[in-house]
Amino acid sequence: MKRGEPMRAIRHILALWGRLWPLALLPPLVLAGYLALGQARIEHLVILLAATGFAVATPLTRDMLLAAIPGFAILAGYEAVRVLRPLFVTAERVLACEFQRLDAALFGFGSGLTPADLFARHHGLVADLVFGLPYTVFWAMVLLWCALLFLISRGRLRRYLWVLALTHLAAFVVWMLLPAAPPWYVRAHGCVIDLSVAPQAAALSRLDALFGIRYFEAFYSRAPTVFGAFPSLHVAFPAVAMVTGWRWFGPTGRAVTAALTLWMVAASVYLDHHWLIDGLATLALVLALHAVLVRLWPAYAAPDPGARWREGPR
Repeated sequence: MKRGEPMRAIRHILALWGRLWPLALLPPLVLAGYLALGQARIEHLVILLAATGFAVATPLTRDMLLAAIPGFAILAGYEAVRVLRPLFVTAERVLACEFQRLDAALFGFGSGLTPADLFARHHGLVADLVFGLPYTVFWAMVLLWCALLFLISRGRLRRYLWVLALTHLAAFVVWMLLPAAPPWYVRAHGCVIDLSVAPQAAALSRLDALFGIRYFEAFYSRAPTVFGAFPSLHVAFPAVAMVTGWRWFGPTGRAVTAALTLWMVAASVYLDHHWLIDGLATLALVLALHAVLVRLWPAYAAPDPGARWREGPR
């Protein structure tokens, strides 16, 4: 490093961040902590290195990083679940067959079967591909949606990310206080709770086998807990986009986001990851959080003066 370069770097960071300059140091400090503890995983390296670059690059990347704070809160929440799970999730508190019986009573139409039970008996290649698609691309779609909102309306991005973050926070609390086993667990282990069982890809393993890959097995083995079926956070991603954008979407936007939400609900049940009640509970939670923020947070409900798309009627 040439003489004087450290001071230029410091002046650059101070010019970018002003009195908020400690925020620019958080990503590399957190990454250093993970490395020192020997807990760093590949996703930590990718996310925190990218965040470090965004923090020191340009005013635009700084603004992108600040806009993504709720997203980082979500990631921190997942890490907190890993730490808190052994303290809160005990075998006698996990609900398994209780959710199966409730789902069968509500949606079994007298058959005694849940929708997930029916799909476990009746599935095929085409359905595997159709319902596996949203589980494959949902993270990429979220990133693209956030990038689009960042460009056209920071206010709408704020609404989307904060409702998404609060939905995750509520779900994490429920996971600790009301842990629930997913359908694949009940199918494999019955009503007996074994806390040593590792997270699994469930029916998505059929796609791994079909394509000769280990993508879904590797992805879902990183889940922070097996017993977090209720509510479904997979459903939250399209549901929050639908609810927070409903006011300014036209008919096409409303139809598309509603279809994506229903697709994810169906996929979560077909793939044996969730009971139907899990996805419906997520929809109710997202609607409730949106309504509370509209009432209690004026900036959340205010029209966005920088929006390039016309605000629809309230």
